[in-house]
Amino acid sequence: MGTSNSKLDLSLPVARSSRCGDTSTESQTLIDHEAVDLTGGQDPDPWVNIYPFNGGKIMSNPLIVGVDVHRKTNTFCLMDASGQEVGSCFTLENNRPGTQAFVQQVAELMEAGGFSELQVAAEATGWYWFHFFQSLQQDELLAAWPVDLHAINPRLTANFKKSYVDVDKSDPIDAFVIADRLRWGRDIGTPFEYDETYLALRFLTRYRYHVVHNLAREKAYCTAILYLKASEYSRKDKQPFSNLFGAASRAVLQEFASIEEIAAMPFEELVEFIDLKGKRRFPDPSQNARLLKQVAQDSYPLPEALQEPINLILSLSLKQISALENQEERLNTAIAERLSAIPNTLQTIPGLGPVFAAGILAEIGNPQRFNYDQAKVAKFAGFKWRKTASADFTADETRMTRTGNPYLRYYFCEAAFSVQGCDREYGQYFQRKLQEVRKHAHKRATVLTARKLVRLVMRLLATNQPYRPRRL
Repeated sequence: MGTSNSKLDLSLPVARSSRCGDTSTESQTLIDHEAVDLTGGQDPDPWVNIYPFNGGKIMSNPLIVGVDVHRKTNTFCLMDASGQEVGSCFTLENNRPGTQAFVQQVAELMEAGGFSELQVAAEATGWYWFHFFQSLQQDELLAAWPVDLHAINPRLTANFKKSYVDVDKSDPIDAFVIADRLRWGRDIGTPFEYDETYLALRFLTRYRYHVVHNLAREKAYCTAILYLKASEYSRKDKQPFSNLFGAASRAVLQEFASIEEIAAMPFEELVEFIDLKGKRRFPDPSQNARLLKQVAQDSYPLPEALQEPINLILSLSLKQISALENQEERLNTAIAERLSAIPNTLQTIPGLGPVFAAGILAEIGNPQRFNYDQAKVAKFAGFKWRKTASADFTADETRMTRTGNPYLRYYFCEAAFSVQGCDREYGQYFQRKLQEVRKHAHKRATVLTARKLVRLVMRLLATNQPYRPRRL
């Protein structure tokens, strides 16, 4: 099955000077300072030799495929290295029979057209691209040619599409833009590789990222509701328990209908209640009881009509927090087991445990794809600060781009904050950066320490040597 895709007729005739010095009139569109050929695709940067020449002939003759993936169907656009479409766009089912039909059609076209390699790009929309890419990489019929698969960030194609003028929104046009973006190159990223070891670990660490963020949101929501029941309970200077969501604190919040019941309870009974619920682990439960009594006296009273719904919400929220904490604990165990199969020396860094090490390794994958270059890994993680300058002006304030891999950035930041508390060199660096500014001091110090940690991590991955702290 297939759908036809008409050429994009959104152009103006302008004179163009070719690289050989001839001037010809072609169908183009001028956008600010760029000339975009909509009928043949955008020309690559004239200063970048993407396809090397040998005797006036292109050594590489790739078939470029752009795929607009959906839950049910995939729409394909095929073009050559010059940007000319090879046939019309077509649509197939996004399942095994549809992929097999695509492979058969592309294999016949590769042989008939004399193409030397296959390049496929699709937007990383959920996981709808994953099975399709995995099937292409493992298909025996395509093993006769080099196959490069690229899962592109949708932001790249969205910004690239802005270079066209007045283009409609349809699946064939989207597939065309994806193919043209792949042909254009630049910042496409490394090709997709199916590596079971890193991919299995990546699923676990990313789900842990999801669970931890849900846990943080649920705790924030629960704390907000807690203010209604006991307004002074969560104040740090009056907090009766160091952990608001510990066993004793949960018992107090769930077993007392109102804060007035705590105030009316005899002191000795309250001490025994806290000591029992804390499993006899409090060094001085009477001190906790005094703080709790003070909280009960200073807090606003909750209207009786609101006590039942507020208590129900708190109870359910605390149960949700317990469930998420159990999930995090199970994930940490599974991640540590998976990590044991990957040889590394990252855990020799003080404060860098198996979970953070696994999160970093899972996102980096095989470090050879970055050529063990710490700058490339830092950019991949989003640790890059955009500079602004014009003529004699250079901006003093630079902002982090935050356009990289959010999972890798998260695990690096978490690991950096943990390492600075255990390693003297990183601790001193963190404190120095903390005192340099007043605005966003903690976030800035954490991110800069994480950027410093990137260099150490890549060094250990390249040398496979244990960490040796410097003598300060």
